[in-house]
Amino acid sequence: MTKRKRPESIRYSVRLNRAQSERLTALRDQLHAGSYNEVFDYMVTVCSSQRDDLVQLVYSLVGNMADHLGHKIQSLETIAQLHLALTDTFIKYALTSLPEVPQPLLTSARARATQLYEQVNLTAAREFQRRRDSGAYTTSELGIDSGSSEPSREG
Repeated sequence: MTKRKRPESIRYSVRLNRAQSERLTALRDQLHAGSYNEVFDYMVTVCSSQRDDLVQLVYSLVGNMADHLGHKIQSLETIAQLHLALTDTFIKYALTSLPEVPQPLLTSARARATQLYEQVNLTAAREFQRRRDSGAYTTSELGIDSGSSEPSREG
């Protein structure tokens, strides 16, 4: 008489090489499992839970990266707004305090302004390069590092 299969059971046939078979037997002995079915159940359970843990870890890392990126973008926006406010203030000052240049002196005033403009740009570029080389534009020095609430006063 043949043995009847239980309806909830599914049969798998697995082919293993000698090394895999030895590892499976060693794992059965380590787990003190009564059968290879228990070893298979253990491996499926552990591997699927580890996979779920890894998925959660990836989601967590992506979330942290998004939060960090959002903070950095917010810091850049703050710096851009500060730059705009300073530029606006300077333009208002220049328009209200500088006298109008008389018509006969306009050509020479433009030439002088062009020369001053080039000198200011060269000076600003040199100062920017000097500060960048000294590390003055790091996030901690600018006061936008998440670890500090105020800019460093060193140097």
